[in-house]
Amino acid sequence: MFSLKRETVVVGLVTLVCLGGAARGGLIVRFDTPERTVGLSDVFTIDILADVGDPLVGWGFDLSFDPSILSLVDSPAIGPMWIPASAPDGDGLAGLAFPDSVSGAGVLLASVTFSAVTLGETDLTLSTTPGDLTEGFALDPTGFAQPVFESAHVFVVPEPATGLLCAIVLSIIGLPARRWSW
Repeated sequence: MFSLKRETVVVGLVTLVCLGGAARGGLIVRFDTPERTVGLSDVFTIDILADVGDPLVGWGFDLSFDPSILSLVDSPAIGPMWIPASAPDGDGLAGLAFPDSVSGAGVLLASVTFSAVTLGETDLTLSTTPGDLTEGFALDPTGFAQPVFESAHVFVVPEPATGLLCAIVLSIIGLPARRWSW
C-alpha cells in the first residue's frame, strides 16, 4: 500500500498555494444521506461525496460530531480515486490523486463508519481549519477550490425491538386498570 508522509503532503500543498494564487472552482462536499435515523448500538456507514467542477489533485478536511452520541468505529476508508494521505490532526480525512486529477458529480471522497452509543441526535459537519496547510481542496494545475459544505443530521432512537417490548409491557400494565374502570 502506498503511504505519504505528512511532510510530503505539507510541501505539496504549500507549493500549490505559492504557485497557485487565487482560489477558484465549483465544489460541493456533502454526505450521501442528509438525514439518517439509526437504532441504539447500530453500526452504520456514511459516504462523503463531492460534486467537483474544476479537477482536484488533493483534499483534506475535518469532520465534527457529538462523541457522546456517535463513536468512530475505524479510520475512514478513502475513496478508490484517491491515495490516502497522512492527516496530522489524526482523523485520516485526506487524499491525493496521482497521476490524474479528479472531477465529476458524486465523487466518493471517503466512507466513515460510526456506532450509535447513546440516544439523541447530532449534526455531522465538515470544515477546513484556516492555516492548516494539509486541509483544503487543491486544484489542477494550481489554486484552491472554495468548497460549499453541506451538513447531515443523525437521530439515534431505541431499537424497534425495544420499542415493541415497551409497548407490550405498558399494555400489560394497563389491562388491569381497564378491567376495573367501569
